[in-house]
Amino acid sequence: MLAAAGLLVSPAAAGWHSDASLARKGLRLEVARGRLEPTEADSYYATIASAAAARRHMGQVSRTNLAAVLHDVAAQWKGYRPPRALALFSMLDFNARYLSSHSLPPARTDVVGDEGVIYRSFPGQGLQFHPLGEFARLNSLLNTGRQDQAQTLAAALLERAVPSGRGLTWEYYFPYGGPAPWTSGMVQAVATRAFAVAGDLATSAKAYTALTPLLRELPQGPWVKLYSFSRMAVLNAQLQTVVSLSKYAALAQNPDVLALRDRMLAAANTLFRRFDTGAWSLYSLGGAESPLEYHRYDIVLLRKLEQITEDPVWGQRADRFDTYNFERPRVRVGVPRRPVSHRAKIHVWISKLSTVTVRVGHEKTSVALSRGSHLVRWDVSGLRPGRYAVRVRATDLSGNTKSVHAGRIRVRAA
Repeated sequence: MLAAAGLLVSPAAAGWHSDASLARKGLRLEVARGRLEPTEADSYYATIASAAAARRHMGQVSRTNLAAVLHDVAAQWKGYRPPRALALFSMLDFNARYLSSHSLPPARTDVVGDEGVIYRSFPGQGLQFHPLGEFARLNSLLNTGRQDQAQTLAAALLERAVPSGRGLTWEYYFPYGGPAPWTSGMVQAVATRAFAVAGDLATSAKAYTALTPLLRELPQGPWVKLYSFSRMAVLNAQLQTVVSLSKYAALAQNPDVLALRDRMLAAANTLFRRFDTGAWSLYSLGGAESPLEYHRYDIVLLRKLEQITEDPVWGQRADRFDTYNFERPRVRVGVPRRPVSHRAKIHVWISKLSTVTVRVGHEKTSVALSRGSHLVRWDVSGLRPGRYAVRVRATDLSGNTKSVHAGRIRVRAA
């Protein structure tokens, strides 16, 4: 009978029960270590049970997302320190309650939960605790004078701060190009500023202490790690960190912070030209072009740096990046000079990331192409012999278009 019953358990259900068992094992382990109070563990056992009960009444999509959140919770079973356990099991509880009566919102939508904590939507991964979103919201509350809400959220975030040496960190619990949990130097900088503006300089100093290990030293100076598991030098992360540290240095009257800020600013100044392609911005040093939202984010940060430093060069850079939002992509196209019978090679060079539509006669295909040279192979074996016009249309991320009539392909019989 037991074997037969086991055959009736679906893989999804088996995964859920395995993750739930692992989470309960982790709670027992922390209680045995004396790091988690039995009453706290009991409340988290109840969270697992209530999530399981809620899951039984959900649609398939909600069930999948809730299971993904439980999997993230279970993945940390070896280290349920109180702040981490609170963040994880609060996230599981919120997902169970929210998904019981709502569909998962579109990607990157923020949903405000208990105590003002926000959870960001990642389809397939549920609603995730998102430190950058948390501190962006805290800064917004402070900037708009909503002090009571700001203090409530600040207290909730402090409860979820995980000690790291003498510092405090805020962790991400879902894999995002690297293993969880992971942290972000930019988040630490934004948290440093937020707690300083809120008047909690002691917590601000601890957030700053945990920032310094998340810097990498380039020949040009220190550069912040956007992701603790990656050495990628991201432009917006460096600029945002400089902006945040400028405010913190002023409030804390700390010359060491100001000195670090100046070194980071100098590094950004020296390397800036390497992020400028002449048609768009690069997201990271030597990497791909920025998505539209990050290109615009860079412009905002550059204007803030102009105000902070009173140096017009930052504003000039913002203006140059902004012109790229309105310039059409530049396109060059080369078609075969000789007649072809099977496959034509169409060479396309483009100045910036765009959606490129290639038309041969009445047929067309579209593909996203980054800046530089590309080869589009076109199957002409089904075409009748003759001459076919080639037209290429490129549309960049801002919607600017450029059309090129590239001549004709001569198709001969196979």
